[in-house]
Amino acid sequence: MSTREVVQRSPLHRPAFRRLWLGLVISRLGDQFTVIALIWFVLQLTGSGVAIGLVVFCFQLPTIISSPLMGKLLNRHQPRTIMAVDNFGRACIIAAIPALYLFGALHLWTVYILALLSGILSPATEVGRRIVIPRLVTDGELEKANSLSSISWDFATLVGPALAGILVTVIGAPNVLLLDAASFVLMGTMVLSIPQIQSVQTGEKEIENRRSLLGFGTIFSMKAVRFLTVLTLLFLFAQGLAEVAIPVYSQKTLGAGAAGYGLLMSAFGVGSLLALTLISQFWSRNKRQGLSLAIILIMSGVLLAPLVFLRTLPVAILFMSLAGFAAAPYYVVEQSWMQRLVPKNVQGQVFGARGALSIAGYPLGGATGGLLMAAIAAPFVIGISALLCIGMGCACLVSPPYDR
Repeated sequence: MSTREVVQRSPLHRPAFRRLWLGLVISRLGDQFTVIALIWFVLQLTGSGVAIGLVVFCFQLPTIISSPLMGKLLNRHQPRTIMAVDNFGRACIIAAIPALYLFGALHLWTVYILALLSGILSPATEVGRRIVIPRLVTDGELEKANSLSSISWDFATLVGPALAGILVTVIGAPNVLLLDAASFVLMGTMVLSIPQIQSVQTGEKEIENRRSLLGFGTIFSMKAVRFLTVLTLLFLFAQGLAEVAIPVYSQKTLGAGAAGYGLLMSAFGVGSLLALTLISQFWSRNKRQGLSLAIILIMSGVLLAPLVFLRTLPVAILFMSLAGFAAAPYYVVEQSWMQRLVPKNVQGQVFGARGALSIAGYPLGGATGGLLMAAIAAPFVIGISALLCIGMGCACLVSPPYDR
């Protein structure tokens, strides 16, 4: 088989990657079930919005701390083992909630503790897949493999909440949580079926010892990695800015209310999913990856900017879908570039540290957007997000990080 034929084939033809991808699709769908079912469950138990907020907080906060630690474990041990422990562990944690409820032993503080434990474990699979995917596919298939991984997430976020809402109504929140626990068991089984990764013995060992600092030291010591990390943090910040303004934009500018907000966000998601699907079929590696990121960022900003002036829902939906289409390839290109740049013996720590940094970008953007809307209208906050994306694209053009 020629190199060209290998590059053009889908990574799904590789059994190990196919099993990992199917596990990700089902597990991420289960994650959406947990979010909806647990929030509804807590609401039924307490009737308190504060309790719901604390549960979500308990899920998300530990990942900032545990992500670099999980990365270190993934470097030192077999990634498939750590990922399997994560999934089997979370299966037990999620299943414990309906089990304790059945026996009348479930208390709100118990839910908080279980949510914290689940949040601690969760980065293992997300960081692990970044390490594992490049070992399961060829270099020419890497972009397609990463786009398929992103598709599993976008598909889950589009379909999962609605399906979870229906299932909660039909079979009840506790049973939906059991379905999620089963999805973790399946993912753990799939992970164990992928090949072992051979340890990397290179001359780069001194990088791990001298500059690691749980991955943060390596990030700041490598020019390209530092640049891409800051770029991704700012991109998430820009997304947080825009997304917190969209519901206000729908309500006050378009007069479309909650239905309009849902349509705008769905349009963005559909555009993103379409772009990722096309990438997974037709993308081939572009040697000028800095130029690719610049074009993606500039186009996503240019297509988002018209919302500053648009006052009709159908046209706003069109531009939201186009903005989603333009923005989606960013993570595929950026992630593939990182997987090639970072030495394999420190990938776990670096990806774990980047995960902790990236998590902060989106909520910071959302908080900033909320503060800005106290002084300016929602369309202008969206405009700031668009200008930030265009500015980052221009920065890629003038300062491409081609070296380490």
